[in-house]
Amino acid sequence: MMTFKSTFLLCLACQILVYLIPIATVVALTLSSKTDKLALLALKEKLTNGAPDSLPSWNESQHFCEWQGVQCGRRHMRVTALHFENQTLGGTLGSTVGNLTFLRILQLRNVNLHGEIPSQVGRLKRLQILDLTYNNLHGEVPIELTNCTAIRVILLRNNQLTGRISTWFQSMTTQLTLLNLGVNNLVGSVPSSMGNVSSLQRISLRENHLKGSIPYSLGMLSNLQLLNLVFRLIWILFFPILYNSW
Repeated sequence: MMTFKSTFLLCLACQILVYLIPIATVVALTLSSKTDKLALLALKEKLTNGAPDSLPSWNESQHFCEWQGVQCGRRHMRVTALHFENQTLGGTLGSTVGNLTFLRILQLRNVNLHGEIPSQVGRLKRLQILDLTYNNLHGEVPIELTNCTAIRVILLRNNQLTGRISTWFQSMTTQLTLLNLGVNNLVGSVPSSMGNVSSLQRISLRENHLKGSIPYSLGMLSNLQLLNLVFRLIWILFFPILYNSW
């Protein structure tokens, strides 16, 4: 049986917890926001190649959620999207992008990026859209991209990417719907593991250096609407539909 003293101490402890929990939450959100801010500032240095006149809004005078190309969640004020298109940033995609752990959309489209896709992209567990089309990226697609289990769209066309698709795609277990790797320097064959990603709707691998036969497994992609492996759409586009009707 609890004494008056025990009851009093228990009530006091509960009141202290009620007081401290909101403070701890605010401190955690503040520290997390600071992490995003520092990541963005480091990212700016890489994206712009240190050019002082680039991304002028990315400075200390305003909150980073108001910076050009940055979108934040309303509740937690964490960075959820980076969007730049048709402008000359001229730098590289820095590894600190992996610190933006709430990022859902990474779209750097036609911004004259060079260098490689950093492996730290694989730390973005919430990433749904990766669009780095129309740049000058080289090297292989990092295998760590398969860690982005929420990803639905991968658009990497019109770059200088090399290597084999099978190196990284065989571990892809996401709800991927769009895959565009066209106009690169990829080699090898179309991996049969693509047939395991049943959510795929559109695939473009055109204008690479691929060879070999079309995997039998692609015929099992019942949601597939487009398959583009060459310079124009050919009968392969209809192959899954015909095959599944047998």
